[in-house]
Amino acid sequence: MKMKITFLGTGDMFSVEQHHNSMLAEFGDTHLVIDFPESNAKALKEYGFAMTGIHNVFITHLHEDHINGVQMLGYYSQIVGDRKPRLFIHEELVDPLWNILSPGMRYTTDGERTMSDYYDIIPLPDGGSFELGGVTFETFRTQHVPGMVSNGLMAKPYFYYSADSTLNRERVEQVAPDVQLIFHECHMHDLVIKSHTSLKDLEQLPAEVRRKTVLMHYHDEYADAAKRAAFNRTYAEDLRMAGTLESFEIGE
Repeated sequence: MKMKITFLGTGDMFSVEQHHNSMLAEFGDTHLVIDFPESNAKALKEYGFAMTGIHNVFITHLHEDHINGVQMLGYYSQIVGDRKPRLFIHEELVDPLWNILSPGMRYTTDGERTMSDYYDIIPLPDGGSFELGGVTFETFRTQHVPGMVSNGLMAKPYFYYSADSTLNRERVEQVAPDVQLIFHECHMHDLVIKSHTSLKDLEQLPAEVRRKTVLMHYHDEYADAAKRAAFNRTYAEDLRMAGTLESFEIGE
């Protein structure tokens, strides 16, 4: 089965020139969006995918630039759409997410609401998995900020998605033979950021792993397509950068 991966955004938290990091996977007759920042509304319109058609969302963690469109999607689906989206999320994040959303979503003209009025919640345990359209998605805990629950996602034989995290080199090298592409965050700054992965970190991966690795979640200097192209030429068939609304066709 073919899978089409489209980046709705590739920017970091502070990005103002590109959409925040989020990915749409389309396969069979269904799809999955990873995270839902508010910039997804514009990106989906530019891509030609109706927001009422968003039925499956996976949340990696609760930083604002990954969830600040969840309220909008919930309301839009209820008012304009004809069904509640499914929200796949670690079980420990369900209540904290509602605490964030509640001030704007609890009270309506029809009375008080809960998150389950807007979404079909699919809580996932540590290392939990779920199936969509014949594809199994496996979650895994990542090291982003100490004490914070954060998760990446893998769908064999298609992709590995790091979400926001420091590099777990052992895990990446172990799973690389089982996937076609590795989507890994890379802050691209020439400094140490303890909660994110640097280009120097990724350069230490074996060549056969780097050839599968696509960079995302970077700062606005690389919102410029010419700078991304220059980077990709420099690394040739090695590491490469994804751009907003760029698509990748994978699978058989």
